[in-house]
Amino acid sequence: DIEEMEQMINEILDTARRHHMHSKLKRRPVNLVDLLHEVVSAYKEQQTAIELIDLPSCVEIHVDFEQIKIVLKNIINNAIKYSQPDSAPIQISAMLEESYAVVRITDFGIGIPEEDLTHIFEPFYRVDKSRTKDTGGYGLGLSLCKTIMEAHGGKIVVHSRLQEGTTVFLYFPSATTSAV
Repeated sequence: DIEEMEQMINEILDTARRHHMHSKLKRRPVNLVDLLHEVVSAYKEQQTAIELIDLPSCVEIHVDFEQIKIVLKNIINNAIKYSQPDSAPIQISAMLEESYAVVRITDFGIGIPEEDLTHIFEPFYRVDKSRTKDTGGYGLGLSLCKTIMEAHGGKIVVHSRLQEGTTVFLYFPSATTSAV
């Protein structure tokens, strides 16, 4: 299908562009908590609920707002995609850990097999090849997220257990916080 092929090519080009844009990020101070509220508000109509928990009032990070929105949406879309209709709500929290602001996104879905965890950031890697048609995408989302996070001096870490769910940790460097 030509439309699917165009979408795939655009994703490939987008990924390639991001590999070369480390110095071209449009960084500005962003309240991570406000950003999380904004992104999550777009998912109100989803069957799988999303809960924001344990959020401080402000965690300031210096990031490219649009790029980080792409990362958050990718991770949330995956969490929704691999949750079951009767799964517990997806939980999103933010905290400070050493010099990082950390966003934790946990789903209680099907999980990722241990042997696949080391490969999930490779472009075109798909955990369940049989689900390609159902779940869409080309296996570029997590590769793109990793590229964006590393361009910001951060990192992405994934923990998962089959039939229990997946937790994604997004680490943003040198953040400040206030609890009020």
